[in-house]
Amino acid sequence: MVAARISACTIFVLTDTNRTLFCNNEDWEDPKTRIWFVPGSDKHYGGVYVGFANDYAQGGMNTEGLAFDWVAGFTERWEPDPKVSVVWGNSGQQALENCATVEQAIAYFRKHQDRQFFRAKILMADRTGASVIIGGRDGKLEVESSRQCRGFGFGQETLSKMLTSTTEPTVANGEKILRAALQKGQYATKYFNIFDLKSGDIFLYPAPHSDDHIKLNLAAELKTGGHYYDMPEIHEQLTQPLRPLLDDMQRLRLDKYKPIPDKEPDVTAHIRSMFKHALEANMHAEDFTADLWKQESPKQQETQAVLKAFGPLVSMTLVDRGSDGAKRTYRYRFEFEKNTLLQRFIFDEQNKLAESNTEEIL
Repeated sequence: MVAARISACTIFVLTDTNRTLFCNNEDWEDPKTRIWFVPGSDKHYGGVYVGFANDYAQGGMNTEGLAFDWVAGFTERWEPDPKVSVVWGNSGQQALENCATVEQAIAYFRKHQDRQFFRAKILMADRTGASVIIGGRDGKLEVESSRQCRGFGFGQETLSKMLTSTTEPTVANGEKILRAALQKGQYATKYFNIFDLKSGDIFLYPAPHSDDHIKLNLAAELKTGGHYYDMPEIHEQLTQPLRPLLDDMQRLRLDKYKPIPDKEPDVTAHIRSMFKHALEANMHAEDFTADLWKQESPKQQETQAVLKAFGPLVSMTLVDRGSDGAKRTYRYRFEFEKNTLLQRFIFDEQNKLAESNTEEIL
């Protein structure tokens, strides 16, 4: 999602000695928006995440008062260091799961590179008022730290007029600036949010062109376990039984799936053959539906580079099998030398691949 956005989003931090607010306009064309709560574990911080129906977190805040969101639409030169690990999956969410402060987040991104830094920059802030903008510039990682009110994105002109280093961190001020920076048109703002990084309060505006808003609290929501709300229906859903986290919202989904008997070895052999073709940048059109082939054929060199970065394939194990009408779904655990993947494949009635998604990368 970050990779696809164009001139999207306005993000800023309001801070003084008493309070720090993280404010964000989320701009995109998808009206299906969500907010979800993922409890912590012995190794990970819990958090709240906001985004769209693909359940890829566009922004979030963790229990330690660290928050992030992205601005896309850049065209920077960015050359990842081959000696530094590449982040697979959502780097912003992974940073929140593992870091408590901006200082720790900077260290994380120095050790875990994001391939998207040539076209997107991330803003992170913590409860102390420290913030950082991280992205690519002149081929290198650029880190811009601050302890003052600041922001960037689509509404840069608005921020220049309304945001100063001494703007008082009140929800009213944050809302006023966010409304003045709303984007219109194809990539209109679909929601905006204000996170209070000290209290954990969440001020959510699911319909940005109305006065409607919801106040939630991270700690209170996490006490009830993992769950989510569809933003357009959040008022109604708050009165209903909690909706458990969907698969795409879960942390470490690989642990959920265990090896099962492979009763269709021909399918496994076919998928292994398709993997070999992808590794050679020589995928075959007859293996795909027309729509998926249109998406995948232009990206063969990119797909090849990603697969090679994982190292040699060690094993491929079936962990799930299902069906929906004429469509068949398979999940496999791919063990590579450097990484482990949970990959889902959906085939149509003609045995053509209609969808393929990487659901987890470790």
